This record gives sequence, C-alpha cells and structure tokens, in this order.
Amino acid sequence: MNNTFSRRTFLGAGVALPLTGVLINGAEPNTARQPTPLIHCTDLFHPHNDPDDHFDLACVFSLGYQGLVDLRGIGLDHTPLHFNHSYGDPDVMGVAQLNRICGLAVPSAVGTSKLMTKRTDTLADLSLQESTSIRWIIDTLKKSDRPVAITAVGSATDVAVATHREPELFRQKCAGVHLNAGATHQPRPDMLEYNVQINPSAYAAMFDLPCPLYWYPCFHMAGEFKPGEWGTYYLMPHRKVFEGVESKPLQAFFWSMFSRSQSVNWFRTIQAAPPESDWNNILNDNRHMWCPASLLLLAGLTVTKSGKIVLTAEAGNDALFRMEHVKVECEDNGRLKWELSKEPTGRLVFHVLDVPNYPAAMTEAVRTLLCAIPT
Repeated sequence: MNNTFSRRTFLGAGVALPLTGVLINGAEPNTARQPTPLIHCTDLFHPHNDPDDHFDLACVFSLGYQGLVDLRGIGLDHTPLHFNHSYGDPDVMGVAQLNRICGLAVPSAVGTSKLMTKRTDTLADLSLQESTSIRWIIDTLKKSDRPVAITAVGSATDVAVATHREPELFRQKCAGVHLNAGATHQPRPDMLEYNVQINPSAYAAMFDLPCPLYWYPCFHMAGEFKPGEWGTYYLMPHRKVFEGVESKPLQAFFWSMFSRSQSVNWFRTIQAAPPESDWNNILNDNRHMWCPASLLLLAGLTVTKSGKIVLTAEAGNDALFRMEHVKVECEDNGRLKWELSKEPTGRLVFHVLDVPNYPAAMTEAVRTLLCAIPT
C-alpha cells in the first residue's frame, strides 16, 4: 500500500523533479518510476537523546509526502537500558505529529530491549511484546510487492535479528539496508562510534547480510566531529536550515521536541505556532547531523555541490557524494577493517567528493526537504 498522495509539488531551491507522485508545472507525474518502499528504523526518543533523529524523521516524511519514497513504517528503537544516559520513551507522538502534518497514515513499531550476544543471535526466546518490531519488519517484507529498502540510523538490533530469522526473505525482498553507524578510521581499537556501542554484535551482523549493505560511516575519524572524505558528519546551522520553512505545524513539532515538553497533547501542540522567543532561541542553535544523504540516495536522489537535490543519474561530475564498492571485515566487537574494491561485493561505502562544500550543501538539501512539508 502506498501511503502517499498522487499529486505533489516539490518545493525549495527551485527544483522540480520528474518522479512518481510529483507534479511538474501541472503535468502528470512520471508513472514509469515507482517510489522505493521504505522502512525507517531510528533511535527516536522524547525527551530526545540527540535531536538529529527528529530532523531525519522530518526528511523521511517529506520524501513520503512527495511520493519520492513509499513509506511503509517507522521502527522505533527501545530505550537502551544498559547505558547510563537519560532517555525518554520511543517517540510515537513525534511520528503521530508528522503523520498529521503530512496527511499520512504511516505505522510504527517499538523494538526490543534485549541485546544480541553474538552476531548470529536470533533472540529466539523473545516475548510477543519484545519481538513486535522484528515481526513487523518481516511481515512488511512478506507483503510487499517490491523489494523494500531499510534504514538503520540507531541500533541495528531489530533489523539484524529479522535477517537471521528470515535470511531468504531478505535475499529476495530487501532492496538493501542503509546503515548509518561506525567510523572508517579508528585511532584506537576501543573508540567505537555510539550506534556501534549500543550493540556491537548487531553492527557486526550487518556485514553478513544476505542482501546489499550500504554503509554510511558516521565519522571519517572516530571521535572527531568534523567533515571528512569517508564520513557523513556535518554541522547544520538552524537559522540556515529553517530559512523559508513556512509550516507552523512543523515548527511546532521541532519546538515540542527541543523544549522537552512533557505534555501528552501532541495533537494540540501542532495546532499553533511555537512561542516567538523560543523559536528564536532554536534558530540560534546548530545541529550535529549524519543521515540525510542516505535517505536521498535510497530514493534515487543525490545532492549537487551547490546543494540542489537531483536524480542520481543526472548529477554527473557535480555530485557531492557517491557510494563505492568495498570489502569489509568486521569483528564481533564492532571493530573492522576495509578496503575499496574494483568489483561489486554487495557492500558499498559512502564517499564525500567535495568535503569543503559538504556541510553547506547538505544544509541546503535538508532545507529543501523541510520546505516541501505542507503548511
């Protein structure tokens, strides 16, 4: 089932894309290109742990609203019980808010609290409640008429367990797992990126998948918060990314998240604009970001060096990044070694082609997606 509407206009940066479900100057959409079915698995909490995930979710809903992906559902990580951090609950309210704002009906499922103890673990003894997201992922693939792409922007546990339980299903029905985790260079063996730390065995299992793996390392160099050739990280100024975003409900969505509101009135929250003083404070902040490039690439889109969103096939030498074939060996503890490959391996790694322009271009691309969300 496609949860998107059939008539959409792509806004922002003056870009019009000839994709399924997108109107171009009143013309009928190109029905020859079907949007990629997508399951988005995220560590989305309220109150948040890291609010980049709410920006990612808004980008995913923007793509779904425009018919650029066929958004089949949101997998929500369980609150990590083994970390000494202050986490909120899985943010089902945030999903509900964006469903309302975009006029969609995208389901969600909460993942397991249990950890894989080895990379082949199927967590066979999970209760009905603990296995909800795993069973939902499997069921979504079984029911899909086309291969489904899966993003993993937090823990990979639910995806990894699902693949171990139904490897042949993933071989046939998974278009690829887009894994946002890890670092391509580790100055010390114990320097594991956060998403890897959540469950190293699940991270290691990703490199054994029976389907394609698209690996988006969070950092070029573990522990260094700066853009690099082989990492997705960049710093995004709020004032830049929200420029031209006219949707007051979307502003309220972000305000509710940033204010760590304890209100359960998620519906009424997005009915009014956020307080002006609070919104100005939000605009003065910056955000560590990682994942939007993966969301665009799985949809057949990319970003130019000036920040325009275009079809991947049309970017040519102006592409800001691309995926490269790679050979990877990952240990059970999450440490790995890799090298580029001249031949297809079923494993690809993210490669930034213009590091100096990467932060500004990605900020513009995210702004374009946010501007497309209805007012």
